[in-house]
Amino acid sequence: MLTKTLLLLLLSVIPVRVSTTDGKSVQGTFQGIGSGELQIGVDGETQTYGFDALSSLTPVTPPDATGPTMRVILAAGSEVAAQELSLTDETLSIQPRRQSRLEVPVKQVRAIRFRGATAAVNPAWLAKLEDERRGDTIAIRREGDMLDFIEGVITSISADTVGLELDGDEIQAPIAKLEGVIFGGTKVSSNPGDIQVVDSYGSRWSAAEMLPSQADAPLHLKLAGGITHTLPLEHVESIRWTGGLSLLATVKPAVSSHTEYVQSKLDRDMLNAWFAPKPADGQDLVMYGRSTVEYRIDEGFKTFAAGVRRDKSVRKATETTVRVYVDEKMVWEESINNNQPLGFELPVVEGRRLKIEVDPGSQGDLGNTIRILRPRLLR
Repeated sequence: MLTKTLLLLLLSVIPVRVSTTDGKSVQGTFQGIGSGELQIGVDGETQTYGFDALSSLTPVTPPDATGPTMRVILAAGSEVAAQELSLTDETLSIQPRRQSRLEVPVKQVRAIRFRGATAAVNPAWLAKLEDERRGDTIAIRREGDMLDFIEGVITSISADTVGLELDGDEIQAPIAKLEGVIFGGTKVSSNPGDIQVVDSYGSRWSAAEMLPSQADAPLHLKLAGGITHTLPLEHVESIRWTGGLSLLATVKPAVSSHTEYVQSKLDRDMLNAWFAPKPADGQDLVMYGRSTVEYRIDEGFKTFAAGVRRDKSVRKATETTVRVYVDEKMVWEESINNNQPLGFELPVVEGRRLKIEVDPGSQGDLGNTIRILRPRLLR
């Protein structure tokens, strides 16, 4: 009994590295979570840090694990690497690897991707994910990495099939032939949890709170959306208290500009008020004609994700090119010819500045109103 107790004690002592908001770094052993505070052992003493003073926590020895490829994307910001799942009676049951099962109301689920992300399929999948829809959608993977989308009502999900009601008939679509499913009518949260926990299996947990827990007990997360989950500390790759997502529509740009195709003598402040890039619907950006908007990339952000399409207020327009730059290096460029959205996820690791440019070329900028869908930086 003594040997078993000693072993459990040793396993509970996990060396961690803590960074604070004032730039300090402290190394010690994890001692537990209090009410809004972290406790670590340093040189035989327990030090306490309020969450508002913390930036991040990482284990000194990162966990080494391989996660499942299937991902469940929750409306409130979490992305769960799922080993198994099932949908019955409006509840999605998710089994992460070596963690407790989650029971999530389907109205809080944005999408499920059954396959791993690939460069060939990402643009079509991410664009559909960002696009507005009322009904549910299944994405079928065809030869040549093409996706076909069918709308209906998703009624069930089992280990092998997705049930879809289509024009009054129900079909069973084999998961082996699907890229994923997207749920219609799910409202995406613009305020994901301030705490992001990344585990070694690939899940990203957006937590509104971390509830009290002891050193030898799992972390107790209250996710954005009111769902709770327990996560063993030995599975944790990182914890960030500064948030895992930055919606650019809520951030003041470092630089914003607009140039008219036809020069005008109107007051510049008035023109900028009309045509400079501006937020729309709390999450999107609208950019007119020849314009640019630039943002600072804070430390720790790794990915820039967004969708791009012509604004639905435009009925007819000439071709427009949208470009994305990281530190003045162009990392994405596409021509927008119609109202179909395009999506992307771009690495920004070690980048300091992000710029989005809309260029109508030499054809004039009449009707070239571009909507950038949920542009966001992700840690």
